Amino acid sequence: MGSRLKWQAFLALLVSTFCRGAESSPASPPVQRLELVADVPLPGRPARFDYQAIDATNRRLFIAHMNDASVVVVSTVDGKLLKVIGNVPTPRGVAVAPSVKRVFVTSSPGTLVIIDSESLTEVGRVATGRGPDGVAWDSLHGVVGVSDQGDGAISLIAASGTGIRRQVALGRETGNVVFDPERALFWITVVAESGPDLLIAVDPAAAQIIGKIPLPGCAGAHGLVIHPDGKSALVACEGNSKVARVGLAGSHALSLAASGANPDVVAIDAELGFLYVAAESGDVRIYDLTKPGLVSIGRAQPGNGSHSVAVDPATHRLFFPLAVGPHGAPMLRVMRPVGSSEFKRGRSSI
Repeated sequence: MGSRLKWQAFLALLVSTFCRGAESSPASPPVQRLELVADVPLPGRPARFDYQAIDATNRRLFIAHMNDASVVVVSTVDGKLLKVIGNVPTPRGVAVAPSVKRVFVTSSPGTLVIIDSESLTEVGRVATGRGPDGVAWDSLHGVVGVSDQGDGAISLIAASGTGIRRQVALGRETGNVVFDPERALFWITVVAESGPDLLIAVDPAAAQIIGKIPLPGCAGAHGLVIHPDGKSALVACEGNSKVARVGLAGSHALSLAASGANPDVVAIDAELGFLYVAAESGDVRIYDLTKPGLVSIGRAQPGNGSHSVAVDPATHRLFFPLAVGPHGAPMLRVMRPVGSSEFKRGRSSI
């Protein structure tokens, strides 16, 4: 065989070997998709929405219609509009407190609005710090934790939001706040005066900082949720379009992954092990939390500005309030992951 023929035979053998190797290599992880369940018209002006919270007991969704000064309440069963609670200037954070039948909503310039979760009526207002953003409920101590974004602090309001308010200074700016029942403390994202952004632990009873976890590589730490196993936190880094996963104990191992542009609200489906990161760009990323770090398994585009997401743990439905839907009016886009157990149980009724 001539040298040219030998070279061609070698190339053929090389290509054949490469192809066999590619075929036998592990398959890429499946891409998780979202499908549309329903588009539900919402009342009010075509203006920005913000946080949401689900009342699992009464199967209701509370949506802060931020730039329409109202809180919209819909049924998570059939999408029916239940109530519009008006005269709430710039509502942002929403937290449901089932044990005291209350819903807490932060409002500008420095107010916590308290709503009865049964009658859906306002029952009171108390002072917070400047520019309140996120809010969380401590069911162990009966304390409401409010992220005073404008003050770079957290307000701790006793007696289910009607008692004494104590403020703890944390940094230049604060983002979202969540309660950790396992450790009996609040976690809050903080933009520091200098150095990397932080995840700070605050004792609600003592009103003291008890721990700081640096988040190098995460700029503009904002959205926050705790992993269901309590071992890590997930943070939306709105300043550099990343999502971070950080360990809450030990060496505080940190993983970073790309998100949509300007990520905001994060939500977890504990049963499926999915993390959803919604961004101002309308790009929603999905990560598999059953694996270490941040493994991206899908993405979706629910609509322009779909920066807020809530998950119904009973049905796995996702809720995305859109300021401007396809017909130019506010709309709630309801979606679900393809192949979720909701399909198998036949629970969809919207």
